[in-house]
Amino acid sequence: MFLFFQQWRAECLKLLARKRTYLGFGAFLALEAAVLALVHIKGATHFKTLITRQGQVFDEYYSAPTLALILFMASVFLLGGIYMTLVSGDIVAKENEDGHMRMLLARPISRFRLLLVKYLTCVAYTVLLVQFIAWSAFLMGLAVTGWGGGFFAFVPELGIAAFYDWQTGMGKYIAASVSLSLSMITVTSIGFMLSCMPIKPAAATIGALSYMLIDFILRNMGFMEDYKHLLFTHHMQAAGRVLAEEPAWPVIIRSFAVLGAMNLTFFLIGFGIFDSRDLKS
Repeated sequence: MFLFFQQWRAECLKLLARKRTYLGFGAFLALEAAVLALVHIKGATHFKTLITRQGQVFDEYYSAPTLALILFMASVFLLGGIYMTLVSGDIVAKENEDGHMRMLLARPISRFRLLLVKYLTCVAYTVLLVQFIAWSAFLMGLAVTGWGGGFFAFVPELGIAAFYDWQTGMGKYIAASVSLSLSMITVTSIGFMLSCMPIKPAAATIGALSYMLIDFILRNMGFMEDYKHLLFTHHMQAAGRVLAEEPAWPVIIRSFAVLGAMNLTFFLIGFGIFDSRDLKS
């Protein structure tokens, strides 16, 4: 077990040594700074309308977690998905393309263990990136509004518009960030599965992005209403459901169980394809 964690640590350090790993962090910092600067310069008319329409005091709920949530939920899926698929689609295919995989397999390590280490590295990157987005947005929100106030949880596609005090709101914000971290692992799993196939890293990344966007478009067009349970983006909405005043926990647990099963399926498919390939000759 100790050797396994040593290998995982080495794989994480290898990932952190690549410059492309930091593209997502830089892109989100730029996005958050630009959006919050526009809010500060042009005023908060949009937020004031949203809050006052609910019969609440604007000054009370125009706060750091409110700003962070709106920015966080609006951008992490599409923009975050790009960088998650970039890393996961690259992690196996790139090493095979460069010839490093032959050297790795020359060592006494099973292919399953090798892929498990790489998959867990992608999972760690996904959680780290989402948490970085969540808390950098929160810190920038603090710079604009200061400490304190209430929390306005607004998720229109789920019909959620709830108001909380600071302490309860921070608990809800933390729960939403953790839930979204877990749900975004499915995007990473798709990229990882494609990376195990005999294709170029760019093809694995583009394929994962295409799968993600097609699923997202089908869900929003409404044609799959009777079959929405087959779309992974539908189950990813569980991350937003935790913000409700009375979360539907059976629905949330079921969605995460489905996402977990999809992650396992994608990993096993990737392993099955990788294990059948001739990489040594």
